[in-house]
Amino acid sequence: MKKKERQLLIKQIVLDHDVATQEELLQYLREEGVEATQATISRDIKELNLIKTPALNGSTKYTLFQHNQSSLESKLEATLQDVVIQLTKVQFVNVMKTLPGNAHVVGALLDDLSYPEIVGTVAGHDTCLIISKDEKDADKVHNLLKKYTTLTHNES
Repeated sequence: MKKKERQLLIKQIVLDHDVATQEELLQYLREEGVEATQATISRDIKELNLIKTPALNGSTKYTLFQHNQSSLESKLEATLQDVVIQLTKVQFVNVMKTLPGNAHVVGALLDDLSYPEIVGTVAGHDTCLIISKDEKDADKVHNLLKKYTTLTHNES
């Protein structure tokens, strides 16, 4: 199946079902005869601008969103809640550890938001470096990211 067809099917699945995880999305695709990897689905989710929003049952689900500052911040918050496992500030840099394969998503969202306190990001497989011009800006970024995560313990 071609990428555009798969993404159209993903949109339809998300509209028809409360899909809470990438694994659930993969299962729905398999039921439609589509085999895809988790990495492919992760890219599709980003390209389709899917975010997690509250579902009626109290959990979260993927939904489509429109690009604007508040929706990007919503997507950042939802993503951070789902994937961040550690946040550490070291001088003018915040080091964020994520679940494997998610650091680039966080970096891209932060880049898109263009926060003035962030000079740039460097993301790998499970680590995102968030670089500020000085410690004062890094503190602001650290506090912002901390409030968006579900971590019970954030290192400074």
